Amino acid sequence: MNQGVIPKCRLIAKNKPDLVKKLLQFFGVASPEDWQNYYAGMEVAFRRTREEQSDVGAISTWLRLGEIRAEQLDCPKYSKPKFEKAVRQIRTLTVLLPEEFKPQMQKLCWEAGVVLVLIPSIKKAHVSGVARWLNPHKALIQLSLYGKTNDRFWFDFFHEAAHIFLHDKENIFLDEWNSGDSLKSEQERQADQWSREFLIPPEYEGELVKLKSETDVIDFAERIGIHPGIVVGRLQHDHLIDRSWINNLKLSLDFQSIE
Repeated sequence: MNQGVIPKCRLIAKNKPDLVKKLLQFFGVASPEDWQNYYAGMEVAFRRTREEQSDVGAISTWLRLGEIRAEQLDCPKYSKPKFEKAVRQIRTLTVLLPEEFKPQMQKLCWEAGVVLVLIPSIKKAHVSGVARWLNPHKALIQLSLYGKTNDRFWFDFFHEAAHIFLHDKENIFLDEWNSGDSLKSEQERQADQWSREFLIPPEYEGELVKLKSETDVIDFAERIGIHPGIVVGRLQHDHLIDRSWINNLKLSLDFQSIE
């Protein structure tokens, strides 16, 4: 397992008992059967964009890393009005650098009863983010930086926020950013639409086809109050520009720059 959670060791017979013990401690269960009942049983609650995208062990590990981080953070009870206000404020942070926006957005989420954690992706867990409820009063948004650019990061964050606002508390909404729309559930399409329209409201969509230069994109982004890289990502997604065009306006993200 990466991320330093379980020390590396050779997978030979004499090491297996100690490895199993450490894995059970990590997952917070008493036996392999308990893990099977809880974590593998959670698979039916996963709202994934592709059935073959990941294996349950990798997903469970990534989720558990987020749980552990969230358990260290006590927060007020979830308040929908406060989270709605927080999300509006967070939209204004898209123009900032990671070291500036990350602590502010985490604080705004925390005050509304939503824990925001960033956990690097794990091999075979090809997810960009997850929205879930740890208990009836505490929500978790977990992002992996899968995609590595700020247009993806912000779309993913607001997509997960939409799940908190719109959908039930029983399901775990795992999202892979590279899947096709035809493979998505209705709930995923709803979250996509919410994120799209929150970042670029429908009344501005007609102007997107008129953006013919880098200056046009920058001016438009400034007028609606978001980072120009987000506008570039939207133009590329909608096939209004080539995916190779003006990527210099996007901001690259990694865990060294954002942690």
